[in-house]
This record gives sequence, C-alpha cells and structure tokens, in this order.
Amino acid sequence: MATQLKRFTISVTPSMEAELDSAKKELYYKGTKNDMIRDLIARGLATLRAEKAVGKEV
Repeated sequence: MATQLKRFTISVTPSMEAELDSAKKELYYKGTKNDMIRDLIARGLATLRAEKAVGKEV
C-alpha cells in the first residue's frame, strides 16, 4: 500500500450509502471502510483503463 495517502471528502446518495454499507458487511468485513473505498476506486479506475484500451466510451 502507498506510504503517503491523500485525504479528501466525497458525498454519496442515500442509495449509494446503502450499497456501500452492504458491501462492507458482505465483502469487506475484515478491512476498514477506507480500505474498501480505496479498493473500489482502484477497481473502477482499472475498469476505465480497460474500456479505454478497447476503445469503449464511458
């Protein structure tokens, strides 16, 4: 994991909050919420890179 982390704040909709809470309980129960959010961001960015590589628009 990175040794220097940057802090920022995000706002989510109530439905996103419910989905994140569910994911935390079901999939990320061993880690922190911060670890979960970092993982989800990393996965989303990887998906964007993969889509860009095959020429798929978002």
